[in-house]
Amino acid sequence: MRAYKKNKALLLALFVLLSSLSGRGYADDRFVKIEQAQLTLAENKAQLRADVTFQLSQSAQDALHSGIALYWDVTIELKQVRWGGLWQSVLFSRSRRYRLAYYTLLNNYRVKDEKKEEVKRFSSLQEALTYMGQIAYDDIPIAGYDAKLCIVGVLKVAFDKEMLPAPLRPIAYFDSEWDLSAAERLWCE
Repeated sequence: MRAYKKNKALLLALFVLLSSLSGRGYADDRFVKIEQAQLTLAENKAQLRADVTFQLSQSAQDALHSGIALYWDVTIELKQVRWGGLWQSVLFSRSRRYRLAYYTLLNNYRVKDEKKEEVKRFSSLQEALTYMGQIAYDDIPIAGYDAKLCIVGVLKVAFDKEMLPAPLRPIAYFDSEWDLSAAERLWCE
């Protein structure tokens, strides 16, 4: 009888834990939001413009000002659905990785595009976040697409919690203050 009560308590605790974790797997756009995404097609080239609003929670700002760099992955894909939706051909796929850091001695913020190895300095956090949110791709080659079918654009903005220091990671996974990703945005042109 005693073993049954222990198992019942364990199952109840497991149920409470799982129910509290449900709903944490998606981004709620509280801090990072994809405002607008526009794709312009011309012959075999495309032009993409997107505006993303980045905001940091108080916990993220405290970590940033304590010397912890924050990382985001911005992924853009252009796809075309073929054969009645059974197959998708990827026309274009790119990913950018941004690193946001604060330098105390110089009192400035730096955004590094990890792919291009390009670093920009900013005097305020808002300027750095605005720069990260302006996404533009010119002259995207999209050869081999069917002009009669819709081109689906997919934009993902994901905060990389794995790049946080080990003591901060468990907190970041369970605290909503660290939900710094945006919900995936799909549109058709």
